[in-house]
Amino acid sequence: MKEQLKEQLFSKDFHSKLHKNVHRSYLDFIEDLRQDFQKGFDTDVVDPDFLEQLNDIVHDESFDSYTPLKFYWLNLVDNLIYVIQLHEELLIEEGLDTDELTDLENELFNFWNDSELSESFLNFLNDGSPVIEVSNNLVPLLENQIVSFYVAHISQYRQEFGDALMYQIVPELGDNEKKIYITDAHMPVALKRTPETYPSLPIKSISPEENKLTIETEEKVVELKIEEAPKPIMLEDLKLFVLPHCEEGEKRIDEFKKSISKALSNINKAAPHLYTTFKSFTHTIVPVNEKGIVSYSMQSLPGYSCINMFDRDSLDLMDDLLHENGHHYLNTYLNHIDLINEDDDKVYFSPWRRALRPIRGIYHAVFTFYWALELFAQLDAAATKGTLSFTKAEKVKIKTRFLEEYYMLSYCRPDFTHAFKNKRVNKEGLALINSTYERIDAYKKTVDSILNELEGLDVEAYGKIAQMKKDLSEARSHYKLV
Repeated sequence: MKEQLKEQLFSKDFHSKLHKNVHRSYLDFIEDLRQDFQKGFDTDVVDPDFLEQLNDIVHDESFDSYTPLKFYWLNLVDNLIYVIQLHEELLIEEGLDTDELTDLENELFNFWNDSELSESFLNFLNDGSPVIEVSNNLVPLLENQIVSFYVAHISQYRQEFGDALMYQIVPELGDNEKKIYITDAHMPVALKRTPETYPSLPIKSISPEENKLTIETEEKVVELKIEEAPKPIMLEDLKLFVLPHCEEGEKRIDEFKKSISKALSNINKAAPHLYTTFKSFTHTIVPVNEKGIVSYSMQSLPGYSCINMFDRDSLDLMDDLLHENGHHYLNTYLNHIDLINEDDDKVYFSPWRRALRPIRGIYHAVFTFYWALELFAQLDAAATKGTLSFTKAEKVKIKTRFLEEYYMLSYCRPDFTHAFKNKRVNKEGLALINSTYERIDAYKKTVDSILNELEGLDVEAYGKIAQMKKDLSEARSHYKLV
């Protein structure tokens, strides 16, 4: 299986197989929901009117096919089901007399604290309210987002809703205080002014025939135009959308598209297998302009990469595109099969964060930073062959980044043997990570030559790598695995 995975890692057919597995899991979940409602699903945790709406929504034939936004919506429903289960279990242990949070209360706390409603949750909690009471106050917000997200992105043909739906904007879709994007076509809706309710948008009605979305604030009703979908970057069979997250990004949209196109063209010239892999898992780039943020993505939003394009160079952009694509690749696995057994014990040293991390953090890091190793190895080879040309500073950076990733990835290898023995990684998870290390091992022969070349180009950069190797050796001695 390991050898098979190693060969399939860059296979378009294998990527397609992974996607089909996710689609199948999605459809199974939809069918389970429909059957639950047919059996008479009921709970006191949510509003009865909402349950009726949800029953109607899950039977919408739109859900008979998969899209990333439908998958995101289904995760919202899954989150609500999880909260319902916690509430109902907490009712059973209601009589316990303790000043400390129970395990269930801790689960509920962690859920809201890690959610998009964390700010509201903490504000309520600071007022001294119990966790369960705060959760009761937030459940209606989650109910509202499930309905409003469905209306805005999946079935916008429902025109009148009575009370306005409070749509919580999703920055990872490119939403911001000046604009939101609706449906899988990413149709922009420019906001004439920031509603008082931001970051929520009080949607009163949507009329696709008239290209009109209406919001209702306390002051007045405002009609907003639904604009034509933006033109994507065409990559053979893939439409790659670029959705700026701010006004400055809007001004530089053409520049960003050119930069992304050039970055992907260079990746294709240096490493066609990386280019193919990128096209399999990424379909939307959201340029973000926030200090301290390089790039990020969400497991519940497949294919959307949020990337800082404001203070990163061309090599960084190639790196960031493939790094987030690596997350999408891994998440495609995780969205239909378990690879690790969730464990919050921080026992493994992360060379990237220079801190102890749970196995989840190490697993994600190795699989996603591997793509940087592959990229910079191929860029270095392309520079040697003359396929691509780089400045001296860029050559130093390419060699340095290759060596950094090689040594950090190599450092983590014993951790997976330990994690497997301690049942933190299962057989499927070990097979995937071992196939990655098979690729990493293929570069052993080139490490010394690249190290020597770096010394000849830049003694200071070479010295930093030497120091890094020493630091990693000391870390391995210090953080001994038992």
